[in-house]
Amino acid sequence: MRRVLVVEDLPQVAEHLKGLLGRDQEMQITGVQTQPDAAVAQATTEKPEIVLVDYFLGGKENIGLQVAKRIRAGSPGTRIVMITVPQKPVTPRPEEGIDAVFVLPGGANEMVQVLGGEKPGGGAKGGATAVYSPKGGSGKTLIAVNLATVLRRQGSSVAVMDGVMQFGSVRHLVQVPPDARSIVDLPPGGAMKGAMPEALWEGPAGVHYLLAPPRPEQADLVAASEVQTAVTILSETHDHVVVDTPSRLGDDALGILDAAKTILLVVTYSGPAIATARAAIETFDMLGYRKQKPILAVISQSDETGGLTRGALEHALGLPVAVEIPTDRKLVAESLARQEPFTVAAPTAPISQAFGALATALVAQQRK
Repeated sequence: MRRVLVVEDLPQVAEHLKGLLGRDQEMQITGVQTQPDAAVAQATTEKPEIVLVDYFLGGKENIGLQVAKRIRAGSPGTRIVMITVPQKPVTPRPEEGIDAVFVLPGGANEMVQVLGGEKPGGGAKGGATAVYSPKGGSGKTLIAVNLATVLRRQGSSVAVMDGVMQFGSVRHLVQVPPDARSIVDLPPGGAMKGAMPEALWEGPAGVHYLLAPPRPEQADLVAASEVQTAVTILSETHDHVVVDTPSRLGDDALGILDAAKTILLVVTYSGPAIATARAAIETFDMLGYRKQKPILAVISQSDETGGLTRGALEHALGLPVAVEIPTDRKLVAESLARQEPFTVAAPTAPISQAFGALATALVAQQRK
């Protein structure tokens, strides 16, 4: 279910929009606001997936744009659709809070397109982000779980997939109940899509988890093609899918990377980590990934520089750095002991703030 807030002060227009939204069973209207301050307050508090904003709110041009900018600042994950008329065209400008434009008196087909959901005949709703590191101990699983938590708190629907089939680590980071289902419980082929909702476990902050098999020997029951199919299905029903990707570039990892919309390459300020990252990038280039999708570097344990700088690392890898994540051994240790994401337990800590910056950078990249 996708929550939609309507910001419209003309009753007849509001009723028209509600009628169009009501045709989609996946849409839940959370309210109709007529005043800018009340609209911003509700959007930034509840963080709905979608907000429809009248460009001429209060009969004045640009008032809607001001509202959109304020909502974007308070809820970066919310999709904002500007409502206008043919005589006053508006151009989508995601950086200013306009992700799409709905021109009155448009119909249901136009509404489906601007909402960014599945179009008639199918189509992906969101995209997958593969969190990858060729070197163990980089913290990629911690990054995947906490990034997903922040994206969910920003208002997006989010799923985490533990792509490490044999020794997945996600179960050690969150309190998964013993009877939780996993990818091994999904039927193969076309039946997987219908069974997916029952296989998902809802974890902290409302993030959906598709877990790896609970026992190592069960990994052989999941084909690499099924792993890739699961990523694709999750991408059709969630704004963001964050995948903890195996370090070894086998068929399962390559399937995840093929299906991903964005790759986050986790690296630290150390010679061995940079060397293995460069080797991975060379493989990515052979596979044509850099021409197909953004590849962003994420520096873990960034305060342990070893004399290196961000610019030097970007030059060595030939990749832009999305964010530097500082070390907080005490908070991370407490998070692991409680099996709770530290972005939930301590959202204002510097390490959690870094994940907020990473989530914002990822959303901005995917809007381009």
